[in-house]
Amino acid sequence: MDYSIKNRSICEKQEKIFSVYGIMNGGRREKMELNFKSRSRFFAEVALIASLYIVLTVLMPLSYNNVQFRVSEALMVLVLFRRSSIPGLILGCFIAHLFSPFGLPDIIFGTIGTALAVYGIYRLKEKRPVVALIPGVLANGLLVGLELWLFASIPFLAAAGFVALGEFLVLYTLGIAFYWGLKKINFTSDYENVF
Repeated sequence: MDYSIKNRSICEKQEKIFSVYGIMNGGRREKMELNFKSRSRFFAEVALIASLYIVLTVLMPLSYNNVQFRVSEALMVLVLFRRSSIPGLILGCFIAHLFSPFGLPDIIFGTIGTALAVYGIYRLKEKRPVVALIPGVLANGLLVGLELWLFASIPFLAAAGFVALGEFLVLYTLGIAFYWGLKKINFTSDYENVF
Protein backbone atom coordinates (compact mmCIF):
# COMPACT_ATOMS: atom_id res chain seq x y z
CA MET A 1 0.00 0.00 0.00
CA ASP A 2 1.23 3.50 -0.78
CA TYR A 3 1.83 5.19 2.57
CA SER A 4 1.53 8.70 1.13
CA ILE A 5 -2.09 7.99 0.19
CA LYS A 6 -2.76 6.50 3.63
CA ASN A 7 -1.17 9.49 5.41
CA ARG A 8 -3.11 11.92 3.20
CA SER A 9 -6.40 10.21 4.09
CA ILE A 10 -5.54 10.37 7.81
CA CYS A 11 -4.79 14.09 7.49
CA GLU A 12 -8.05 14.66 5.60
CA LYS A 13 -9.99 12.86 8.35
CA GLN A 14 -8.29 15.00 10.99
CA GLU A 15 -9.14 18.17 9.04
CA LYS A 16 -12.77 17.08 8.84
CA ILE A 17 -12.85 16.48 12.60
CA PHE A 18 -11.34 19.93 13.21
CA SER A 19 -13.81 21.47 10.76
CA VAL A 20 -16.85 19.84 12.36
CA TYR A 21 -15.62 20.72 15.84
CA GLY A 22 -14.94 24.28 14.68
CA ILE A 23 -18.46 24.63 13.32
CA MET A 24 -19.94 23.25 16.53
CA ASN A 25 -17.94 25.76 18.55
CA GLY A 26 -18.99 28.82 16.63
CA GLY A 27 -16.32 28.61 13.95
CA ARG A 28 -13.29 28.87 16.27
CA ARG A 29 -11.27 26.29 14.38
CA GLU A 30 -7.96 28.20 14.45
CA LYS A 31 -8.09 28.69 18.22
CA MET A 32 -8.78 25.02 18.79
CA GLU A 33 -5.81 23.95 16.63
CA LEU A 34 -3.60 26.41 18.50
CA ASN A 35 -4.66 24.92 21.82
CA PHE A 36 -3.91 21.41 20.56
CA LYS A 37 -0.41 22.48 19.51
CA SER A 38 0.34 24.33 22.74
CA ARG A 39 -0.81 21.36 24.84
CA SER A 40 1.41 19.04 22.83
CA ARG A 41 4.33 21.40 23.38
CA PHE A 42 3.52 21.60 27.09
CA PHE A 43 3.61 17.82 27.54
CA ALA A 44 6.78 17.55 25.44
CA GLU A 45 8.45 20.12 27.71
CA VAL A 46 7.27 18.24 30.82
CA ALA A 47 8.81 15.03 29.48
CA LEU A 48 12.06 16.76 28.51
CA ILE A 49 12.48 18.48 31.90
CA ALA A 50 11.64 15.28 33.79
CA SER A 51 14.16 13.33 31.69
CA LEU A 52 16.90 15.89 32.29
CA TYR A 53 16.22 15.84 36.03
CA ILE A 54 16.33 12.03 36.15
CA VAL A 55 19.58 11.74 34.19
CA LEU A 56 21.35 14.50 36.11
CA THR A 57 20.27 13.00 39.45
CA VAL A 58 20.93 9.33 38.80
CA LEU A 59 24.33 9.84 37.13
CA MET A 60 25.78 12.11 39.84
CA PRO A 61 27.44 10.31 42.76
CA LEU A 62 26.48 12.91 45.42
CA SER A 63 22.75 12.86 44.68
CA TYR A 64 21.67 10.44 47.41
CA ASN A 65 23.99 11.10 50.36
CA ASN A 66 23.42 13.03 53.56
CA VAL A 67 25.58 15.76 52.02
CA GLN A 68 23.75 16.24 48.72
CA PHE A 69 25.03 18.15 45.75
CA ARG A 70 22.41 17.60 43.07
CA VAL A 71 23.26 19.29 39.80
CA SER A 72 19.70 18.53 38.70
CA GLU A 73 18.38 21.04 41.26
CA ALA A 74 19.71 23.85 39.05
CA LEU A 75 16.73 23.05 36.80
CA MET A 76 14.51 24.64 39.49
CA VAL A 77 15.31 27.93 37.75
CA LEU A 78 13.04 26.82 34.90
CA VAL A 79 10.05 27.44 37.20
CA LEU A 80 10.76 31.15 36.72
CA PHE A 81 10.23 30.73 32.97
CA ARG A 82 8.03 27.77 32.15
CA ARG A 83 4.77 26.43 33.54
CA SER A 84 5.73 22.98 32.24
CA SER A 85 8.72 22.86 34.59
CA ILE A 86 6.45 22.44 37.61
CA PRO A 87 5.07 18.97 36.75
CA GLY A 88 8.32 18.15 34.92
CA LEU A 89 10.47 18.65 38.01
CA ILE A 90 8.03 16.85 40.32
CA LEU A 91 7.74 13.88 37.94
CA GLY A 92 11.51 13.81 37.39
CA CYS A 93 12.15 13.90 41.12
CA PHE A 94 9.67 11.07 41.75
CA ILE A 95 11.24 8.83 39.10
CA ALA A 96 14.82 9.70 40.14
CA HIS A 97 14.00 8.70 43.71
CA LEU A 98 13.02 5.24 42.53
CA PHE A 99 16.81 4.70 42.22
CA SER A 100 17.55 6.01 45.70
CA PRO A 101 19.16 3.72 48.28
CA PHE A 102 16.71 5.14 50.87
CA GLY A 103 13.73 3.69 48.97
CA LEU A 104 10.15 4.67 49.76
CA PRO A 105 10.95 7.37 52.35
CA ASP A 106 13.11 9.18 49.79
CA ILE A 107 10.38 8.88 47.16
CA ILE A 108 7.84 10.42 49.55
CA PHE A 109 9.93 13.08 51.32
CA GLY A 110 11.99 14.03 48.26
CA THR A 111 9.00 14.40 45.97
CA ILE A 112 7.01 16.40 48.52
CA GLY A 113 10.08 18.58 49.13
CA THR A 114 10.43 19.26 45.41
CA ALA A 115 6.70 19.95 45.07
CA LEU A 116 6.83 22.50 47.89
CA ALA A 117 10.01 24.03 46.47
CA VAL A 118 8.60 24.52 42.98
CA TYR A 119 5.35 25.87 44.41
CA GLY A 120 7.27 28.39 46.51
CA ILE A 121 9.48 29.40 43.60
CA TYR A 122 6.40 29.74 41.39
CA ARG A 123 4.73 32.03 43.96
CA LEU A 124 7.87 34.22 44.04
CA LYS A 125 8.56 34.15 40.29
CA GLU A 126 8.02 37.91 39.96
CA LYS A 127 10.80 38.60 42.48
CA ARG A 128 14.51 38.63 41.76
CA PRO A 129 15.93 35.11 41.28
CA VAL A 130 18.04 35.45 44.45
CA VAL A 131 14.80 35.78 46.44
CA ALA A 132 12.66 33.43 44.33
CA LEU A 133 14.99 30.46 44.84
CA ILE A 134 14.87 30.56 48.66
CA PRO A 135 11.94 28.07 48.89
CA GLY A 136 14.08 25.51 47.05
CA VAL A 137 16.72 25.67 49.76
CA LEU A 138 14.25 25.70 52.66
CA ALA A 139 11.79 23.03 51.48
CA ASN A 140 14.43 20.50 50.48
CA GLY A 141 16.65 21.21 53.46
CA LEU A 142 13.84 20.76 55.97
CA LEU A 143 12.04 17.79 54.41
CA VAL A 144 15.08 15.79 53.35
CA GLY A 145 16.70 16.68 56.69
CA LEU A 146 13.61 15.31 58.44
CA GLU A 147 13.80 12.15 56.34
CA LEU A 148 17.49 11.62 57.20
CA TRP A 149 16.75 12.20 60.89
CA LEU A 150 13.84 9.73 60.91
CA PHE A 151 15.31 6.97 58.76
CA ALA A 152 19.11 7.36 58.92
CA SER A 153 19.45 8.54 62.56
CA ILE A 154 21.39 11.64 61.55
CA PRO A 155 20.79 14.60 63.90
CA PHE A 156 18.11 16.81 62.38
CA LEU A 157 20.03 20.09 62.44
CA ALA A 158 23.09 18.52 60.85
CA ALA A 159 21.04 16.69 58.19
CA ALA A 160 18.87 19.70 57.35
CA GLY A 161 21.90 21.99 57.38
CA PHE A 162 23.98 19.83 55.03
CA VAL A 163 21.10 19.29 52.59
CA ALA A 164 20.24 23.01 52.63
CA LEU A 165 23.91 23.89 52.11
CA GLY A 166 24.16 21.59 49.09
CA GLU A 167 20.90 22.99 47.71
CA PHE A 168 22.09 26.55 48.31
CA LEU A 169 25.40 25.93 46.51
CA VAL A 170 23.69 24.38 43.50
CA LEU A 171 20.89 26.95 43.20
CA TYR A 172 23.00 30.01 43.85
CA THR A 173 25.95 29.02 41.65
CA LEU A 174 24.77 26.73 38.84
CA GLY A 175 21.13 27.87 39.10
CA ILE A 176 21.86 31.59 38.93
CA ALA A 177 24.36 31.04 36.10
CA PHE A 178 21.70 28.98 34.28
CA TYR A 179 19.14 31.74 34.87
CA TRP A 180 21.38 34.44 33.37
CA GLY A 181 22.31 32.15 30.48
CA LEU A 182 18.62 31.69 29.68
CA LYS A 183 18.05 35.45 29.94
CA LYS A 184 20.99 36.11 27.62
CA ILE A 185 19.54 33.90 24.87
CA ASN A 186 16.12 35.56 25.35
CA PHE A 187 14.47 32.42 26.70
CA THR A 188 10.86 33.51 27.00
CA SER A 189 8.39 32.92 29.78
CA ASP A 190 5.12 31.18 28.98
CA TYR A 191 3.21 32.56 31.96
CA GLU A 192 1.48 35.16 29.79
CA ASN A 193 0.22 32.59 27.27
CA VAL A 194 -2.46 30.49 28.92
CA PHE A 195 -3.59 27.60 26.74
